[in-house]
Amino acid sequence: MIHKIEGIMTYDEFVKYVGDKLEGSTERFVVARIDIDNFDAVNRYYGEMIGDEVIEKMAYVLKQNLKATDMLCWVQKDDFNILLDHIDIRTAAVIVEEIREHIERKPFQLKDGKREIRLKMSAGIAAFPKHGQNKEVLIERAFSALKQAKQEGKNRVVIAESEEMEQRAVYYMKSQLKSLNKLSQRTEKTEALLLREALDNLITKYQGNKS
Repeated sequence: MIHKIEGIMTYDEFVKYVGDKLEGSTERFVVARIDIDNFDAVNRYYGEMIGDEVIEKMAYVLKQNLKATDMLCWVQKDDFNILLDHIDIRTAAVIVEEIREHIERKPFQLKDGKREIRLKMSAGIAAFPKHGQNKEVLIERAFSALKQAKQEGKNRVVIAESEEMEQRAVYYMKSQLKSLNKLSQRTEKTEALLLREALDNLITKYQGNKS
């Protein structure tokens, strides 16, 4: 079982780094949370030693695709955090998507030289200052976006909802939110996705009624 990966930050170090960076900063940056899809299946089929090898290989690939000013952190198990410096959210999404495509396209060669493992990954990204102005909120927004990516089918990159959109929840009655939650569980779609679909349908309905 891995306890630390040499050359990259621990989660505690990463949280402190983000906090230090936020002090008096006006520079844009993006936090990404990355997770290997179906990693438990890798451990079950190949064993934990190979699972550890895959985690270390994943860390290497991520680090190879970052700039010197970016930061990589191993959170736990198959989870990683990245800080992409001096960048806007859309450009960051393109970069993380390119990494996702690379992971999916190129099999991991195991150390025995005889076996390969094909992997996929999901990611959630959140930007400072758009999605949060303190370290806890920003990191949590990226994690929430990752969970949304998982719920929407995995193997994708999702941008966090803006704070403004999340505040819309105060306009809904408890009964509506409860029904939305049940619908989310039944359809296996996120509540945010269902709300966007409903809003799109509403706009289409009333635009279609224009005379």
